Amino acid sequence: MILRRHESRMRTQQARRRQRGSGVMAVLLIVALLGAAGLLAQGDLAAMARTRAQARSIQALAQARAALIGYAVSYAESHPGEAYGFLPCPDTSNSGSTPIGACGARDLGSLGRLPFRTLGLADLRDGWGQCLWYAVAGSVKHNPKPLALNWDSPGQLRPLTQEGAPLSGDDRVVAAVFAPGPPLPHQARSASSGRRCPGSDSAATDVPHFLDVSYATSFAGMLDVVQGTSASASHNDLIAWITVDDLFGALRRRADFAPYLGAVIATAAAALATRLGDSAFITDRSTLVGALRVGTLPTAAELDLPADRRDAHDNWRDHFRFAACADASACIVVARADAAGTAACRAALLFGGERIRGGSQRQQRLTAAERADPAQYFENGNADNLLAGVPAFTGAYDFVPSPALGTRDIVRCLN
Repeated sequence: MILRRHESRMRTQQARRRQRGSGVMAVLLIVALLGAAGLLAQGDLAAMARTRAQARSIQALAQARAALIGYAVSYAESHPGEAYGFLPCPDTSNSGSTPIGACGARDLGSLGRLPFRTLGLADLRDGWGQCLWYAVAGSVKHNPKPLALNWDSPGQLRPLTQEGAPLSGDDRVVAAVFAPGPPLPHQARSASSGRRCPGSDSAATDVPHFLDVSYATSFAGMLDVVQGTSASASHNDLIAWITVDDLFGALRRRADFAPYLGAVIATAAAALATRLGDSAFITDRSTLVGALRVGTLPTAAELDLPADRRDAHDNWRDHFRFAACADASACIVVARADAAGTAACRAALLFGGERIRGGSQRQQRLTAAERADPAQYFENGNADNLLAGVPAFTGAYDFVPSPALGTRDIVRCLN
């Protein structure tokens, strides 16, 4: 009996040891499986984190882009007496604001950090906690201003893929915003040293450490800006860009834009009409062609316009041509495109609407030669008649900012 009890006790202890051993093996197996799963998932988790950071960067870029467009379309309100469409200079001193003075010479592009304070933004960062950078074309920057700014102003930036393929079919890209992403192996980003953004107080010094390409902070000609990917080991900058059509597309949606442009046309017509009796004034600013003296619209200073009208006048001046009867008679026939009849005029002022963007009549207005060609502005025989000195023109009286009507010629009769 005692022997049987001992054997039973021994079997129970062995069973417990086997259970403990199985439990340990199960725990080890679970740990091993979890470890393997962790190793397998590590790449996915990193990719998920990168995707979330990229999404935050894209959101920041969208906010910056919207703020820049808002700045441009409200510029005249924030700068009384000036025109619309200007973009701020970049922050070149890590202050969060655009410089008090000029950023480079006229027509030169400029690059630095995004001036978030000037734009009324919070401290805007990308998904990796980096401040945004920004480049602006000289054709739209606010200081020093270009001689003319309108919907035909040229671009100065060319967005490209890493392989060098163009990302935009529009050759009027006037601004770009950069999300720098995490530092690449060759980049050394210093702490902020009391500033809001990491880096020094010199954008020129910091560019190669924050952006993938050592862009110049002041540039003439076209600047190629490269779109990266967050996973790239060589180009991880994410970029968003703005075209001149983005700026003026937003302006067209303002209910007061058409009246604003109408006022520019009306002011020019009234000022020129007062000079028709001054033959020397007209002769000095025109060429005799057939029965007409044909010329470009004089500057605001030449027409002695008030200060608050000069900026807008000179911005749109290249869209105008005038034709005056060489013998000072009312020899010109102006026909209204809206079937409102015809009028006999001593002179006519023509305003070329928006450029025709496609088809056989496509208008470019990019080069100096194109901007001097009436055919790049006027249609329906108006360009031919200006070139041949034929005293007959057709056009609408007012500008209408719609795709169907925005390209129409505007013709005002002057007497």
